[in-house]
Amino acid sequence: MLVNHNGRIAERSVLGALRWVPGTRIDIRSVTEGVLEITADPGGAYAIAHNGQLQIPAAIRRRVRLRIGHRVLLAAHPDRHRLIIVGESVLQQVVSDVAALIDGGEQQ
Repeated sequence: MLVNHNGRIAERSVLGALRWVPGTRIDIRSVTEGVLEITADPGGAYAIAHNGQLQIPAAIRRRVRLRIGHRVLLAAHPDRHRLIIVGESVLQQVVSDVAALIDGGEQQ
């Protein structure tokens, strides 16, 4: 999935799995560089847009270094009403770590 030019993520199937419809109030929390946690929160400062997309405010994108055009992994946790967004820099590091673990485990 890509972050579009407005900072939106248009993955309705994931948001649908969470039962988040336009107007659903959410809270967006930066966990660490490249990782966001979004939770359903009736008192949340943000909401799912009228077109059903999730918009990540520019200030939050800057804080976690998530840029327009970056690829992200979306992980929905319907039982916790939570969405985790992992940016491509974190994903690259995870893949590198797994590859090193595999390569280090091979017998020569």
